[in-house]
Amino acid sequence: MVHKSSTPIKLDVYRPRKPQDSAYYRCVEDCFETFEQVYQERFEQKYGFFRPYVGQVMLRYLDCGILKNGFARVRCEHCGHEYLLAHSCKRCHFCPSCHQKRVVEFGEWLCQEVVKAVPHRHAVLSIPKILRRYFLYDRSLLSDLSRCGWEALKAFYTNGVRESKAVPGAVVAIQTFGLRLGDLRLGEGFSSGISSPPAYPCFRRLLS
Repeated sequence: MVHKSSTPIKLDVYRPRKPQDSAYYRCVEDCFETFEQVYQERFEQKYGFFRPYVGQVMLRYLDCGILKNGFARVRCEHCGHEYLLAHSCKRCHFCPSCHQKRVVEFGEWLCQEVVKAVPHRHAVLSIPKILRRYFLYDRSLLSDLSRCGWEALKAFYTNGVRESKAVPGAVVAIQTFGLRLGDLRLGEGFSSGISSPPAYPCFRRLLS
């Protein structure tokens, strides 16, 4: 015999975010055109030219998470419940929502698929201020900068490890905001176990 409960079952309801209600969104929406117009006169000398990509990111953010700008219909094939999911801009750093999702997904992938649960070192390399302007105006140099930093630390660890077959690894991030433009933050990759035998590596796999 089946007894029916008189208490209704409470199901979680999807509540779409409303980015247009935030002060951050309103600031970008109200000031973007003015910012773009005065950038060359007020900011270019200090921060470099206004890259078209930056403008594209800001415009994509203004369309992010708003149903009228496009959406997908999500439907459960079992119960038939459905809701509308607004398209996202998928741009990290500038968009708080997309950036947070990217950070969580990357961190989860890094911990589960790449880095083993052993102690790691966090190294920070900084270049002289006189050289930072070159990277400010030519962003394509940043990949070479990270490669040079990694090669220097790789040589340092290789020379300090007695085990000839030990191979160091790193996850490299470049900090290019604020007055510390040009900092290299190499973290989650320099492990104190780097001098251990190859049978106890620090990484599950090395990525090219």
